[in-house]
Amino acid sequence: MSARESHRSPGWDQGAASQQGGRQEQQDRWGVFQGPGQAGLLAIVADGMGGHLDGALGAQIVVDVARDFAQNSPESLRAAPADALERLCQRMHEAINARSETARSTVVMAWLDRDQAHWLNIGDSRLYHFRHGQRLMRTRDHSAVQLLMDLGEIDESDMASHPAQNRLYRCLGGAETPKPDSGQFAVQDGDLLALCSDGVWEYVTEPELWETTRNQGPAAAARTLADQAARRGGKIADNATLILLRAGAGTAVASEHWLRRVSAGFASLFHGDRR
Repeated sequence: MSARESHRSPGWDQGAASQQGGRQEQQDRWGVFQGPGQAGLLAIVADGMGGHLDGALGAQIVVDVARDFAQNSPESLRAAPADALERLCQRMHEAINARSETARSTVVMAWLDRDQAHWLNIGDSRLYHFRHGQRLMRTRDHSAVQLLMDLGEIDESDMASHPAQNRLYRCLGGAETPKPDSGQFAVQDGDLLALCSDGVWEYVTEPELWETTRNQGPAAAARTLADQAARRGGKIADNATLILLRAGAGTAVASEHWLRRVSAGFASLFHGDRR
Protein backbone atom coordinates (compact mmCIF):
# COMPACT_ATOMS: atom_id res chain seq x y z
CA MET A 1 0.00 0.00 0.00
CA SER A 2 1.37 3.44 -0.87
CA ALA A 3 1.84 6.19 1.70
CA ARG A 4 -1.06 8.05 0.15
CA GLU A 5 -3.35 5.03 0.34
CA SER A 6 -2.36 4.27 3.93
CA HIS A 7 -3.87 7.57 5.09
CA ARG A 8 -7.14 7.09 3.23
CA SER A 9 -10.15 6.88 5.51
CA PRO A 10 -12.54 4.26 4.19
CA GLY A 11 -16.25 4.66 4.63
CA TRP A 12 -18.39 1.76 5.73
CA ASP A 13 -21.36 0.20 4.01
CA GLN A 14 -23.25 -1.46 6.85
CA GLY A 15 -25.87 -4.02 7.66
CA ALA A 16 -27.05 -5.94 10.71
CA ALA A 17 -29.68 -8.55 11.50
CA SER A 18 -30.78 -10.82 14.31
CA GLN A 19 -32.91 -13.96 14.47
CA GLN A 20 -34.24 -15.70 17.56
CA GLY A 21 -33.89 -19.17 16.05
CA GLY A 22 -35.33 -22.04 18.05
CA ARG A 23 -34.75 -20.42 21.45
CA GLN A 24 -37.52 -19.24 23.75
CA GLU A 25 -35.87 -15.86 24.10
CA GLN A 26 -33.46 -13.60 22.22
CA GLN A 27 -30.33 -13.03 24.30
CA ASP A 28 -28.15 -11.61 21.53
CA ARG A 29 -27.64 -7.85 21.37
CA TRP A 30 -25.80 -5.69 18.85
CA GLY A 31 -24.98 -2.06 18.27
CA VAL A 32 -23.18 0.26 15.85
CA PHE A 33 -22.30 3.57 17.47
CA GLN A 34 -20.62 6.73 16.27
CA GLY A 35 -19.00 9.36 18.41
CA PRO A 36 -19.75 13.08 18.18
CA GLY A 37 -18.52 14.59 14.95
CA GLN A 38 -18.58 11.20 13.22
CA ALA A 39 -15.21 10.34 14.76
CA GLY A 40 -14.85 6.61 14.33
CA LEU A 41 -17.33 3.76 14.54
CA LEU A 42 -17.79 1.21 17.31
CA ALA A 43 -19.48 -2.08 16.33
CA ILE A 44 -20.36 -4.67 18.94
CA VAL A 45 -22.13 -8.03 19.29
CA ALA A 46 -22.90 -9.55 22.69
CA ASP A 47 -24.38 -12.96 23.40
CA GLY A 48 -26.00 -13.59 26.78
CA MET A 49 -24.79 -16.91 28.12
CA GLY A 50 -27.24 -19.74 28.73
CA GLY A 51 -27.43 -21.49 32.03
CA HIS A 52 -27.57 -18.05 33.64
CA LEU A 53 -30.94 -16.51 34.42
CA ASP A 54 -29.96 -13.02 33.30
CA GLY A 55 -28.22 -13.74 30.01
CA ALA A 56 -30.31 -11.21 28.12
CA LEU A 57 -29.68 -8.63 30.81
CA GLY A 58 -25.93 -9.22 30.63
CA ALA A 59 -25.82 -8.75 26.86
CA GLN A 60 -27.99 -5.64 27.04
CA ILE A 61 -25.73 -4.08 29.67
CA VAL A 62 -22.70 -4.75 27.47
CA VAL A 63 -24.22 -2.89 24.53
CA ASP A 64 -25.60 -0.06 26.69
CA VAL A 65 -22.17 0.56 28.22
CA ALA A 66 -20.59 0.50 24.75
CA ARG A 67 -23.06 3.07 23.43
CA ASP A 68 -22.39 5.41 26.35
CA PHE A 69 -18.63 5.04 25.96
CA ALA A 70 -18.68 5.74 22.22
CA GLN A 71 -20.79 8.85 22.68
CA ASN A 72 -18.99 10.27 25.70
CA SER A 73 -15.38 9.10 25.39
CA PRO A 74 -14.54 9.19 21.67
CA GLU A 75 -11.32 11.10 22.33
CA SER A 76 -9.89 8.18 24.32
CA LEU A 77 -10.82 5.74 21.58
CA ARG A 78 -9.05 7.86 18.99
CA ALA A 79 -5.98 8.65 21.10
CA ALA A 80 -5.29 5.18 22.56
CA PRO A 81 -7.82 2.68 21.15
CA ALA A 82 -6.28 -0.48 22.62
CA ASP A 83 -6.27 0.93 26.15
CA ALA A 84 -9.73 2.41 25.69
CA LEU A 85 -11.22 -0.92 24.63
CA GLU A 86 -9.62 -2.61 27.66
CA ARG A 87 -11.19 -0.01 29.95
CA LEU A 88 -14.51 -0.39 28.18
CA CYS A 89 -14.37 -4.15 28.69
CA GLN A 90 -13.74 -3.69 32.41
CA ARG A 91 -16.65 -1.26 32.66
CA MET A 92 -18.94 -3.80 31.02
CA HIS A 93 -17.84 -6.49 33.46
CA GLU A 94 -18.35 -4.24 36.48
CA ALA A 95 -21.73 -3.03 35.23
CA ILE A 96 -22.98 -6.59 34.81
CA ASN A 97 -21.87 -7.55 38.30
CA ALA A 98 -23.48 -4.42 39.77
CA ARG A 99 -26.84 -5.48 38.34
CA SER A 100 -26.85 -9.25 38.71
CA GLU A 101 -25.03 -12.14 40.34
CA THR A 102 -25.92 -14.52 37.53
CA ALA A 103 -25.73 -12.46 34.32
CA ARG A 104 -22.97 -13.40 31.88
CA SER A 105 -22.18 -12.41 28.30
CA THR A 106 -19.70 -12.81 25.49
CA VAL A 107 -18.54 -9.75 23.58
CA VAL A 108 -16.81 -8.96 20.31
CA MET A 109 -16.24 -5.35 19.31
CA ALA A 110 -14.31 -3.38 16.73
CA TRP A 111 -13.38 0.31 16.80
CA LEU A 112 -12.93 1.60 13.24
CA ASP A 113 -11.08 4.84 12.77
CA ARG A 114 -9.48 6.02 9.54
CA ASP A 115 -7.79 2.94 8.02
CA GLN A 116 -7.35 1.02 11.28
CA ALA A 117 -9.52 -1.53 13.06
CA HIS A 118 -8.94 -2.25 16.74
CA TRP A 119 -10.79 -5.23 18.19
CA LEU A 120 -11.43 -7.05 21.47
CA ASN A 121 -13.27 -10.27 22.27
CA ILE A 122 -14.23 -12.54 25.15
CA GLY A 123 -16.09 -15.80 24.59
CA ASP A 124 -17.13 -17.26 21.25
CA SER A 125 -18.71 -14.35 19.42
CA ARG A 126 -16.37 -13.66 16.51
CA LEU A 127 -14.86 -11.02 14.29
CA TYR A 128 -13.80 -12.01 10.75
CA HIS A 129 -11.68 -9.90 8.39
CA PHE A 130 -11.88 -10.74 4.68
CA ARG A 131 -10.05 -9.30 1.69
CA HIS A 132 -10.61 -10.41 -1.92
CA GLY A 133 -12.56 -13.40 -0.65
CA GLN A 134 -9.79 -14.61 1.64
CA ARG A 135 -9.98 -14.66 5.42
CA LEU A 136 -7.12 -12.64 6.88
CA MET A 137 -8.07 -13.24 10.50
CA ARG A 138 -10.73 -14.32 12.90
CA THR A 139 -10.83 -13.89 16.63
CA ARG A 140 -9.97 -16.91 18.72
CA ASP A 141 -12.80 -18.43 20.79
CA HIS A 142 -12.39 -18.92 24.52
CA SER A 143 -13.92 -22.37 24.35
CA ALA A 144 -13.10 -26.01 24.87
CA VAL A 145 -13.36 -26.76 21.15
CA GLN A 146 -10.93 -23.95 20.28
CA LEU A 147 -8.42 -25.58 22.62
CA LEU A 148 -9.00 -28.94 20.95
CA MET A 149 -8.41 -27.36 17.56
CA ASP A 150 -5.25 -25.64 18.79
CA LEU A 151 -3.97 -29.03 19.94
CA GLY A 152 -4.70 -30.52 16.51
CA GLU A 153 -7.28 -32.96 17.86
CA ILE A 154 -10.10 -31.59 15.68
CA ASP A 155 -10.27 -29.58 12.46
CA GLU A 156 -11.64 -26.05 12.41
CA SER A 157 -14.56 -27.30 10.33
CA ASP A 158 -15.56 -29.59 13.24
CA MET A 159 -15.85 -26.81 15.82
CA ALA A 160 -19.46 -25.85 15.15
CA SER A 161 -20.84 -29.37 15.55
CA HIS A 162 -18.61 -30.62 18.37
CA PRO A 163 -20.48 -31.66 21.57
CA ALA A 164 -18.29 -29.35 23.67
CA GLN A 165 -18.93 -26.29 21.51
CA ASN A 166 -20.96 -24.55 24.22
CA ARG A 167 -18.27 -24.78 26.90
CA LEU A 168 -16.64 -21.39 27.44
CA TYR A 169 -13.90 -20.56 29.89
CA ARG A 170 -13.99 -16.76 29.63
CA CYS A 171 -16.88 -14.32 29.74
CA LEU A 172 -18.06 -10.99 31.12
CA GLY A 173 -19.71 -11.10 34.53
CA GLY A 174 -18.83 -13.26 37.50
CA ALA A 175 -15.98 -13.35 39.98
CA GLU A 176 -13.06 -13.64 37.58
CA THR A 177 -11.44 -10.55 36.11
CA PRO A 178 -12.08 -10.48 32.36
CA LYS A 179 -9.14 -11.56 30.19
CA PRO A 180 -9.94 -10.45 26.64
CA ASP A 181 -7.96 -10.97 23.49
CA SER A 182 -7.33 -7.85 21.44
CA GLY A 183 -5.48 -6.62 18.40
CA GLN A 184 -5.54 -4.36 15.37
CA PHE A 185 -5.18 -4.47 11.60
CA ALA A 186 -5.15 -2.11 8.64
CA VAL A 187 -8.21 -1.83 6.44
CA GLN A 188 -8.34 -1.38 2.67
CA ASP A 189 -11.21 -0.49 0.36
CA GLY A 190 -13.33 -3.56 -0.30
CA ASP A 191 -12.45 -5.33 2.95
CA LEU A 192 -15.30 -7.04 4.80
CA LEU A 193 -15.62 -7.24 8.57
CA ALA A 194 -18.19 -9.60 10.05
CA LEU A 195 -19.05 -9.61 13.75
CA CYS A 196 -21.36 -12.45 14.76
CA SER A 197 -22.64 -14.62 17.57
CA ASP A 198 -22.02 -18.36 17.51
CA GLY A 199 -25.54 -18.91 16.21
CA VAL A 200 -24.29 -17.55 12.89
CA TRP A 201 -20.91 -19.20 12.49
CA GLU A 202 -22.29 -22.59 13.51
CA TYR A 203 -24.42 -22.65 10.36
CA VAL A 204 -22.94 -20.12 7.92
CA THR A 205 -19.62 -20.72 6.19
CA GLU A 206 -16.90 -18.14 5.63
CA PRO A 207 -17.29 -18.23 1.83
CA GLU A 208 -21.01 -17.57 2.32
CA LEU A 209 -20.26 -14.49 4.44
CA TRP A 210 -18.09 -13.07 1.66
CA GLU A 211 -20.12 -14.09 -1.39
CA THR A 212 -23.52 -13.13 0.00
CA THR A 213 -22.24 -9.69 1.00
CA ARG A 214 -20.56 -9.20 -2.38
CA ASN A 215 -23.74 -10.14 -4.24
CA GLN A 216 -26.38 -8.47 -2.07
CA GLY A 217 -24.62 -5.72 -0.13
CA PRO A 218 -24.25 -5.71 3.69
CA ALA A 219 -27.81 -4.76 4.62
CA ALA A 220 -29.56 -7.43 2.55
CA ALA A 221 -26.80 -9.97 3.18
CA ALA A 222 -27.13 -9.62 6.95
CA ARG A 223 -30.83 -10.45 6.76
CA THR A 224 -30.24 -13.34 4.37
CA LEU A 225 -27.49 -14.88 6.48
CA ALA A 226 -29.31 -14.52 9.81
CA ASP A 227 -32.40 -16.13 8.27
CA GLN A 228 -30.24 -18.87 6.78
CA ALA A 229 -28.62 -19.67 10.13
CA ALA A 230 -32.00 -19.93 11.84
CA ARG A 231 -33.43 -22.07 9.05
CA ARG A 232 -30.48 -24.46 9.00
CA GLY A 233 -30.52 -24.84 12.77
CA GLY A 234 -34.21 -25.62 12.83
CA LYS A 235 -35.74 -26.27 16.22
CA ILE A 236 -32.34 -26.26 17.94
CA ALA A 237 -31.08 -23.10 16.24
CA ASP A 238 -29.37 -20.65 18.57
CA ASN A 239 -29.95 -16.92 18.47
CA ALA A 240 -28.18 -15.64 15.35
CA THR A 241 -26.88 -12.08 15.12
CA LEU A 242 -24.36 -10.42 12.80
CA ILE A 243 -23.03 -7.06 11.72
CA LEU A 244 -21.47 -6.71 8.26
CA LEU A 245 -19.17 -3.79 7.48
CA ARG A 246 -17.68 -3.32 4.03
CA ALA A 247 -14.99 -0.69 3.57
CA GLY A 248 -15.17 1.67 0.63
CA ALA A 249 -13.82 5.17 0.08
CA GLY A 250 -17.00 6.15 -1.73
CA THR A 251 -19.29 5.22 1.15
CA ALA A 252 -20.17 7.57 3.98
CA VAL A 253 -18.96 6.26 7.32
CA ALA A 254 -22.58 5.90 8.34
CA SER A 255 -25.49 7.84 6.98
CA GLU A 256 -27.61 9.81 9.39
CA HIS A 257 -30.68 7.90 8.24
CA TRP A 258 -29.03 4.53 8.90
CA LEU A 259 -27.72 5.57 12.30
CA ARG A 260 -31.16 6.70 13.36
CA ARG A 261 -32.34 3.14 12.79
CA VAL A 262 -29.43 1.60 14.68
CA SER A 263 -30.49 0.39 18.09
CA ALA A 264 -28.72 -1.26 20.96
CA GLY A 265 -29.41 -4.71 19.63
CA PHE A 266 -33.11 -4.11 19.03
CA ALA A 267 -33.58 -3.95 22.80
CA SER A 268 -37.23 -2.99 22.48
CA LEU A 269 -37.98 -5.91 20.17
CA PHE A 270 -36.05 -8.89 21.45
CA HIS A 271 -35.45 -10.62 24.74
CA GLY A 272 -33.86 -13.99 25.02
CA ASP A 273 -31.92 -17.14 25.88
CA ARG A 274 -28.67 -18.38 24.43
CA ARG A 275 -28.49 -22.05 25.34
